[in-house]
Amino acid sequence: MHGVLLLLLPLATFMLAGAADGPPGGVSAQPHLLRSRGIQLTAASQPSVELVFPPEVRLGDTVAIALRLLNHGSQPLVLQLPGRPPAFDVVILGPDGAEIWRRLHGAVTASALMLLQLAPGEARDFTMGWAQVDNAGRQVGPGTYGMRGILPLQSGRLTTATAELIIAR
Repeated sequence: MHGVLLLLLPLATFMLAGAADGPPGGVSAQPHLLRSRGIQLTAASQPSVELVFPPEVRLGDTVAIALRLLNHGSQPLVLQLPGRPPAFDVVILGPDGAEIWRRLHGAVTASALMLLQLAPGEARDFTMGWAQVDNAGRQVGPGTYGMRGILPLQSGRLTTATAELIIAR
């Protein structure tokens, strides 16, 4: 059975601004935080996330970005993702390495859990577009930017390595 199940919690909401800070690269979720049908995941069965985007874009173009969740294990995984739709985050770092934009900056997300089942070898993409602006809405200039993806889980998160994006004139 492949699919998405929703489990609604009380009508409270939670703030995600700044909640997805993490190490600059690699998978930050611990194996003991990720469970599939009550079985503790091992490093070999742990899911991973990666960013999919064009390596170079023209100044002013919207950047199509996908955060891809992959099940590398031989067993199905059931992950609990906060938000409805899932509250994945993408962080853009300026040429100096400082954070300039965050998808969930100031966002309030409904406190619902989505149960996501992934078959062995299956991937799921969470997509968005970045309009090449900073958190204040100002257009960014040409240059090399860093990008990191974060997928919060009910009790942890998965984080991508920082990848480079070139914005050319």
